[in-house]
Amino acid sequence: MMEPNIVRLTKAGHRQRGSVYILVLASSLLVATIGISSLMAARVQLRATSSARDKVKSRELARTAIDRGLWEVQNNALGWRGVLASGVLTNVSFGGGSFTLVASDLVDGNVLNNTTDPVLLFGVGDSGQARFMLYVMLNGDGTVQEGTWKRHVN
Repeated sequence: MMEPNIVRLTKAGHRQRGSVYILVLASSLLVATIGISSLMAARVQLRATSSARDKVKSRELARTAIDRGLWEVQNNALGWRGVLASGVLTNVSFGGGSFTLVASDLVDGNVLNNTTDPVLLFGVGDSGQARFMLYVMLNGDGTVQEGTWKRHVN
């Protein structure tokens, strides 16, 4: 009579071991899912941080382009129109990005022909996937027109 009880205990033991195996497997799956979700969340956060950094950097590069143009105006008081006449004054790679300065006479398109025409300085900063554009209008004498520091929205 002992043998049937031993067989039952063994069968019950197999059932217990099987349910423990399923419990461990489910727990492992849950831990793996949480780990993968955490990695994906970290990746999204890194991408968002990188994008925000690129936006700030591109804005500063656009400002640098405008500052470069204003420096040319201040340091070439008599010949600044000649320096800006070529259109694209500078296209420089700088700090992992680049900036470009474009000068344009909005009256007739010729920066050199009339010293009273205003000149638009247009700065573009690029960093990663971000691009930022600023512009400022200069009076004929090279001074900045009040209220013309603007962000160009494309």
